[in-house]
Amino acid sequence: MTRRDIAGPRYPIGELLDAIAEWINKYRRLHRVTDEFGQCTQDDVIQIAKDLGLSVGELRNLAVKGPGGADVLQKMLLALSIDPKVLTKNDPATMRDLQRLCIVCSHKGLCQQ
Repeated sequence: MTRRDIAGPRYPIGELLDAIAEWINKYRRLHRVTDEFGQCTQDDVIQIAKDLGLSVGELRNLAVKGPGGADVLQKMLLALSIDPKVLTKNDPATMRDLQRLCIVCSHKGLCQQ
């Protein structure tokens, strides 16, 4: 048995560092969202939700997903020959509804295919 066999498999340092960095970034995003709502009064959170036409629960659920929660939507629209920028300009309410639905959707894997 060689020394390498005893030590176990070796992983490329780049992959390990990428995984650690992604975990740290995810933690920071989640923590930052909590902090942002932590700086608001309950009345502020209620008003923000009301302004967006959401319940407080929906607002918190959307916020936890982070800014990249609807990234798949952009790719899906392009695949359907719909320009996301044109849709945003011509019908911003529809684009916001699509983004909101995409963020909470549990079938992102299907869209990515």
